[in-house]
Amino acid sequence: MATNWNRTVPQDVYFDDKMHIVWKDGTHMSYTFWDLRVSCPCASCVDEVSGEKILDPASVDKEIHPLASAYVGNYALEIRWSDGHDTGIYTFAKLRDEFPSETFPVS
Repeated sequence: MATNWNRTVPQDVYFDDKMHIVWKDGTHMSYTFWDLRVSCPCASCVDEVSGEKILDPASVDKEIHPLASAYVGNYALEIRWSDGHDTGIYTFAKLRDEFPSETFPVS
């Protein structure tokens, strides 16, 4: 089954009180910082064998925010968080399809 390439390619990524991604297909999605941080897919936050969460969401400050972000190749974002965590790689495919977000209509 062919994947619609434009679905998982960002046109723009920006931050204000949330992280926003405008996808090449025109869909705009926003993500709260707390939801992103507690959904971190790295080995410190998710057991590599079982896939179960290790990170206790109650341990993450509700005021968490990114200090920096960078593209990882053409497929993901890396975010450095205010709690010092910086090992999560957030793939665009998972951001589009799996992470908690608010979706705005295609304009």
